[in-house]
Amino acid sequence: MGTEERKVSLYDMLPMMDKQKATKFLIYGLLVAIIFGTILMISKSIADNAYTWLLLETQQNEMNYMQGLYGYNDYIVKLERANLIYYWMEYQVVIVGNIARIGVNVGMFFIAIAFLSFALNDKFDEKSRRIYLILAGLILFVIIFTTFFSQISVQVS
Repeated sequence: MGTEERKVSLYDMLPMMDKQKATKFLIYGLLVAIIFGTILMISKSIADNAYTWLLLETQQNEMNYMQGLYGYNDYIVKLERANLIYYWMEYQVVIVGNIARIGVNVGMFFIAIAFLSFALNDKFDEKSRRIYLILAGLILFVIIFTTFFSQISVQVS
C-alpha cells in the first residue's frame, strides 16, 4: 500500500465554473467595484472641497462675531473647531481611500476570475475564449498596476 504521487498542473488549479456561476462572479464583482469606487469618489470630493468649506465656515463665524451674536472666546472656539474639522476632512481620504481601493481591487479580482472561467469554458467558441482571457489579463494588470502605483494621473496641456 504505497502512496501515489500525482502531479498537479497549473490548468487543474484554475477556477472551473459553469457559465451561471461565472456570471454571478462577474455581477458581484461589478457591484463591489462600483460601490467602493463611488465611496472613493465621494471621499476624494470631500477632501478636495474641504478648504472651500473652511473658508465659508470662517466667513460665517466672522460675520456672527461682528454682529455680536457671540463673544470673542466663542469666536476662537468655533474657529479652532472649524480648523479641526477641516483637517479631518483632508485626512479622511487616506483612511477611506485605502479601504475603498482594497474593495475595488477585490471586485476587480472577482471580475477577472469570472472572465478566466469564461475563457476556460469549453462551451464558448475559440475566439470568445481568447477575448475573455485577454480581458482577464487586462483586469489583473490593472489590479497590479494600481496596487503598486497609487497616485496615477493623466494631464493634458
